[in-house]
Amino acid sequence: MFRANRRRVRPDGRGGFELHLPAPERELLASLPAQLDELLSSLEDRPADDAAVPDSLRRLLPPAYPRDDEQERAYVDLARSELLEHHRSALQLLESTASASNLSAEELESWMAALNELRLVIGTTLGVSEDQGEIDEDDPDYSQWVCYSYLSFLQSEVVDALSGLLPPPLPGADDEVPDDPWGEPLGGLRWDGTPVPEGP
Repeated sequence: MFRANRRRVRPDGRGGFELHLPAPERELLASLPAQLDELLSSLEDRPADDAAVPDSLRRLLPPAYPRDDEQERAYVDLARSELLEHHRSALQLLESTASASNLSAEELESWMAALNELRLVIGTTLGVSEDQGEIDEDDPDYSQWVCYSYLSFLQSEVVDALSGLLPPPLPGADDEVPDDPWGEPLGGLRWDGTPVPEGP
């Protein structure tokens, strides 16, 4: 749905990244985090034994023990505040740097996390599926679909930009590996560790 003819995120040659975003896109990125932050903040006021989350946040905060309410409450009591702080920190950085022209690698990694959080929530609300077809402009949620498409596009650009910081693959890392995990193992051994008999 969203198309662009130039890169928004580019390495600056000094270990950081340049941002080439039109003003409307910067305004969108500055406004979205506060909306999600409000949803996340509402969870902090929940009683300690209330492990439920709104449907829109179920992809962002999936249950650790969906079949055990007692363990799930214990997990929420132990880990949710830290997880919420992690999500909110990324969102706040995105909001505060939406007008920046340059970002450090660490800041761009935080952008990647925040963009993914926003995508997950919007995508859950829209009911995004793998076989999603074209969205009609008359759809009442059309603007949300455009927003989701844009965030997906920008996240992809961020991932591509950050991948340039990865070390080169080790020699031989791209060599072909057998696809069949039940075939003959490497080294001429059976799966029980005994040698494969030689033919006659």
